[in-house]
Amino acid sequence: MTKPPKSKGRKTKAKPEKPEPAPAPRAIMSPVPAIAEDLWPQEDAADQATLRAAEEVFNHLLARVKEFQASLPEHHELGIQLANFGGERAVHVRGMGFRNPNIIEFYGLLEGLTQVAVVQHVSQLNFMLVAVPPAPEQPPYRIGFGADI
Repeated sequence: MTKPPKSKGRKTKAKPEKPEPAPAPRAIMSPVPAIAEDLWPQEDAADQATLRAAEEVFNHLLARVKEFQASLPEHHELGIQLANFGGERAVHVRGMGFRNPNIIEFYGLLEGLTQVAVVQHVSQLNFMLVAVPPAPEQPPYRIGFGADI
């Protein structure tokens, strides 16, 4: 019986393998309050109404958009024109959102080509709902609002 040869170098301990880091979570587009809810005052209903102003404005806009979209010609889609963009550039709306207490957001395509997000304070809303032809070589887009549409 022979012994294995002794190594002349130092003995090294096997290094424990480092676990691979978990993949980063995917970003999810969901309403996030502009002020952390745990910092919101809880005193009375007036405070709560003020802190949820964007949600109230959003609900009003949602009703207006549904009504407007229902009246669109078949070959057009919903767009908005912002006062500060001038009357010639339209955002083809693909979605809407809000961030309490005071932010309204529109997502879409500027002139049907460039992806944009319009973020406005509720006190600065100034836009027109317009019928726009769809993006080149695309069918007209309709915003879905859940099961009630």
